Amino acid sequence: MSAIDYNFLINQIQRNLPTLPTIVNELTNVLQNPDSSTFAVEEVMTSDQSMTMKILRVANTSFYRGGRDDRVTDASEAIGTLGFEKIRNVILTTSVFKMFKDESAQDRFTLEDLWKHSLGVASASRTLAKWLGKSWHERAYTCGLVHDIGKVARYKLDELDDSKLFIADSQLALDKNINLFKAELVNQSARHDYLGYLICKNWGLSNYVESVVRWHHEPNPESRQKVLSEEAGEAIDLVILANWAVNHLKFGFSGHESPDHPSDALLQRLNLSPAYIDQILESISGELQLTNEFCSMLASNS
Repeated sequence: MSAIDYNFLINQIQRNLPTLPTIVNELTNVLQNPDSSTFAVEEVMTSDQSMTMKILRVANTSFYRGGRDDRVTDASEAIGTLGFEKIRNVILTTSVFKMFKDESAQDRFTLEDLWKHSLGVASASRTLAKWLGKSWHERAYTCGLVHDIGKVARYKLDELDDSKLFIADSQLALDKNINLFKAELVNQSARHDYLGYLICKNWGLSNYVESVVRWHHEPNPESRQKVLSEEAGEAIDLVILANWAVNHLKFGFSGHESPDHPSDALLQRLNLSPAYIDQILESISGELQLTNEFCSMLASNS
């Protein structure tokens, strides 16, 4: 990895990969204060009228509203219905989505399908975290959403110099029945996990999210560096499992068709046995139906 100048690559795509909207950073700062009031969050939200309208549209989808009959009509109600972390995820989701709007690369790969995969992994991560009784399910959603953001960076780098390096890696993955991460290693390409980590760092996302993006292809906890908490380690395991499930269920396309099956050791760390796999897939499959509707809504309102 030392032969590749990742900082140079990040600098190259700065103009092509937009920064997150100011409202995301402001909201993150407000939400980091445990004493923040609903009013403080509402004030940040309503400072951007178009974002407020987007949040209300999203809050009223079945993906977020669930079985609730009444429609959400204002920012305060949206906060009450969704909660602080979900509000931040709605804004992050709608902001990151814009980066995936593009033309097809080749016959098989499109940024839109990668977006669908990423949103699927976000939903699956949240579902798994809830299933396992974790209080940090919304944080799991964030991690799942941005886990493959490095692939967008690689795609944008190809656009800059009209190369097809990312597509070549994807083709190798399909030809050899391996995942894209392994294809990157074989071709000695820039690694999407590390590029994604640097992007999250530039965006000011938490060390927790950075760790998941950095290590979502590393099933061995002993090989992961600078993971600052046990919870972050659990989140990495959970996103690895969610990523496998979404690939297995063929929801979207992330550049390959051969996800590594989660090891028994990883499942054991999450207090799961292999016997639960079918139940997990069934639960995630149901959630992906809602996610598909949500993808359509985002596309039609972008």
